[in-house]
Amino acid sequence: LGQTPLWWEVSLTLKTDGDYKLDEGGPAVVGHYSFAIRWTGWLEKDDHDYLLYRLDCRLCDWEAQERSSLTESPGVLTTNDFRERPSFALKYIIRDKDDLRLDFIVDRMAVPQADPEDAFVLLLPSSETNGQQESQVDYNACVIKGSNRVEVPESDIYAGPVAKTFTWAWKHQQWLPKERRTVFTSQSHKVEVGLSIIPRFSRPKSVRP
Repeated sequence: LGQTPLWWEVSLTLKTDGDYKLDEGGPAVVGHYSFAIRWTGWLEKDDHDYLLYRLDCRLCDWEAQERSSLTESPGVLTTNDFRERPSFALKYIIRDKDDLRLDFIVDRMAVPQADPEDAFVLLLPSSETNGQQESQVDYNACVIKGSNRVEVPESDIYAGPVAKTFTWAWKHQQWLPKERRTVFTSQSHKVEVGLSIIPRFSRPKSVRP
């Protein structure tokens, strides 16, 4: 007879490559960014649900550049000039019928960095279960390729190690009214999420909920 796991080692790696643009019908701001985040922790069964514990979350790579022609002398901002850095939260692993769904989000940022007065919200990746409900933009509705539904069948985590990759592409465009003018904003990104869940049958001394 097979043993039931006492806990599961969980690791998630998220990689993103994206662009954004603010256009006034001539002068424009164009930005590009890429980053990688690695989250590690563990999962425990709790009656009919699961408890998730975070061990570590780190921004492994972060590169950004913004070019602006809104001023007389075109400016370029690089990674160190950006006031914000991507911040990731894996909030829950939720049991939904026969599946375990992940609820995670990379917090949104304000861009352009060079022009706070014209700033708009730059949405960053989130899972379908999260959906960025606090945003005025329906993130899930703007997924144009692949799927941000990050889930695994519950039975799989009892059968052995799970390793899955999820990919999607996302895009959103809109006109924004500003003082005495309207500007066009565009943003897009591609995402790759690698998920690993490994069953463990003995508890190491270092793991203390």
